[in-house]
Amino acid sequence: MSQFTSALTIDVEDGINISMRDNFKVEMEPTGRVVDNVEVILDICEKNGVKGTFFILGEVAEKYPELVKKVYKAGHEIGVHGYQHDQVFRLTPDTLRDALTKAKGLIENLIGQEVFGFRAPAFSVNPKTSWALPVIASCGFKYDSSIFPSLSLRYGWKDFSRQICRIRLDNSTSLVEVPLSVINVLGRDLPVGGGGYLRYFPYSWTRKALSSITRERPAIVYLHPYELDPRRYPDYFHDAIARAPLKKRIYLSLYRYKKVTVMPKLDQVTREFRFAPLHEIIRDLDREDKISDIRI
Repeated sequence: MSQFTSALTIDVEDGINISMRDNFKVEMEPTGRVVDNVEVILDICEKNGVKGTFFILGEVAEKYPELVKKVYKAGHEIGVHGYQHDQVFRLTPDTLRDALTKAKGLIENLIGQEVFGFRAPAFSVNPKTSWALPVIASCGFKYDSSIFPSLSLRYGWKDFSRQICRIRLDNSTSLVEVPLSVINVLGRDLPVGGGGYLRYFPYSWTRKALSSITRERPAIVYLHPYELDPRRYPDYFHDAIARAPLKKRIYLSLYRYKKVTVMPKLDQVTREFRFAPLHEIIRDLDREDKISDIRI
């Protein structure tokens, strides 16, 4: 049976400044580690002839504009990941619109090309934040890839379509939604193919899951650059951990766990599966009339 082409998607953010902000309320700019880690991903993609979609934070683009240009010149699609990694539930329609407009304009000015796609930080579009979808469309995005069609402690939209679909919005506009990949195991939809699931589980599980998914639809593989960086974080991060409550100390002390496995897994998955940028996958499905309309 012919397999669908998959999408390799990279959420370009710096793990250090986001962790300091989210865990310790310390504001700081992205560090140069994000540049180093993205360049590792670019090298793997070039070696294996893969083009992906890089959803870039506005604050990363602002501090490291040459990185954005380098990704674009390498032939990858550029998307927006928000401006400061604020989850949608922390925002209002107006503050979301402001953040998206700022990040989209900044990135488009850097590459001289319209940006079509958005992914919300932490996949934070769900039934309670579905108000964000018309806001995303109003900012000029043609597609969104923020919904996990399963439930977990951190995110999820149970029973949402697993297929790429077109959401018809109340204001007579539409937005293509590219849900993240899940696989049904014993009646439960489990996320696969990215992030911690790629990091913690053996590659044999990922291969089996993606092989099953791509018989029915494109698989969406996702990765954060910091996930393949096994290096120790700066001393100020560990000093902050030492002052944190016990539960947080235990959780954050695992930040390097199994990161050494991610680079070889990324290399292997990009050798074994076909990948294309998301806008090309959506275009081809649309031409073949394989994108169904839904309302929410």
